[in-house]
Amino acid sequence: MTRALVIARVLFGIALLVTLVCLLAPADAVLAAKVWAASWLPMVAALDAADATAWSDKLVHASLFAVLGFLAARSWLQPGQRWRVVVALLLLGALTEVLQSMIPGRGASFADWMADAVGLALGWMLWQPAPAPLRPLHLQAYK
Repeated sequence: MTRALVIARVLFGIALLVTLVCLLAPADAVLAAKVWAASWLPMVAALDAADATAWSDKLVHASLFAVLGFLAARSWLQPGQRWRVVVALLLLGALTEVLQSMIPGRGASFADWMADAVGLALGWMLWQPAPAPLRPLHLQAYK
């Protein structure tokens, strides 16, 4: 196993732990984190007035799973491994929603799971190498 692969897997493990803590924290801890984060934003009043925080949980879900998807694509290079990791992460998203329904002040949401899936797909696509540029076709004159 190469050094880069080991680093990618360690980063994936850290990202997985951060994701679980964020998604399974009690509601009062989530509120405290939101207040703390809002205290650092320069335009908090404008964001509140625009109701920009209405979808902030979807953005959090998508961002967490985008990081997981990116690191998973970087960590597991074999096609068979990759698909198992993608399925496992989709199941993890569903499991966290079920577990959230059991945490006081939290609730399950299909839209949150969809945000997980979209984030996973975006993170996965960010890692994929860009396709080779198209080469111009040389037309040969027919004799």
